[in-house]
Amino acid sequence: MAAGGRVCSLSLSAASRLPDEVWLHIFSKCNGDEVRVFSEVNSRFWRICQDKHLWKTLFHTRTDRKPDIVCAQSFREQYDDEDKLILSIANDCDIAHNHTPYWHTRNDQRGLFGRVSVLIAVSWLHVTGRICGVHTGKYRVIWRMSVLPHASNIFDIKFSGKTSQGHTTESRLPFNNGVLEFGSDYFDFVLPQQLVVTAPFEDVLLECKCTSQEWKSNLVLCSVRLDPVDTQPYAQRYRQNGQRAVLTNTKDSNLPHRQLESMRPRVGASYRLWKPWTVYSLYEEISLAMFAIVIAVAFAYMLLNGTK
Repeated sequence: MAAGGRVCSLSLSAASRLPDEVWLHIFSKCNGDEVRVFSEVNSRFWRICQDKHLWKTLFHTRTDRKPDIVCAQSFREQYDDEDKLILSIANDCDIAHNHTPYWHTRNDQRGLFGRVSVLIAVSWLHVTGRICGVHTGKYRVIWRMSVLPHASNIFDIKFSGKTSQGHTTESRLPFNNGVLEFGSDYFDFVLPQQLVVTAPFEDVLLECKCTSQEWKSNLVLCSVRLDPVDTQPYAQRYRQNGQRAVLTNTKDSNLPHRQLESMRPRVGASYRLWKPWTVYSLYEEISLAMFAIVIAVAFAYMLLNGTK
């Protein structure tokens, strides 16, 4: 035990004497997640991990191209843009027949990105998005959406995720007749099987597809994301929490950070009752005001009866 402790202390002592150039070379062989974790070890590692040439090398390794040197963003910020695990349907995905009278893009402050894609009516439904350079591990594929009242044939739509190595997960929404008639609030649809990424920096294709002749209508697609399972290393969670924090700070999103953190993925679709879109916040304020008035009236009535 003591010998082991001495060996450990000697190793740490020897590592601390290594010059910064050696550590830069070591970190350049890592991925961005690992470098972020190393940066929290001590102040020296934090300083080394901020080196712009290090992130330039990491960017080139991950994307096989050089970062934009005239861009206002730093090399690390450009790397982080390539390293996201979430896509906006309206901003980042390709949608077949993405124009009226089939699809409509509208602003919705309850969406994660401030914009959502609304399916009006279409026969050939095909939505694709690609997340590039995903690290090895297991992920949940989560589609965030809402169902509008009087939707049709949405339970025929197949949602899937597929890696460049051929690993696939796919499923359809669980049938719920009430959702078709009354619609639903935003919910997360978690595909039952986890998606396994076996190769480093693998591309993941995410699809929402149905090519039957029946017309599909009244579905709102917000986003699709990969959620690392709990067995993933700390680095994966660290990066995802950073993405959520950045997402809540964007000007297009009014979703509180605590609401993002409260998203607990469960297999299947957790349907919630539909609430009016445009006056949702107004309804909340009116309800609170009415509740306060009722309490005040009841309290005044009790005081008047007590004084008699």
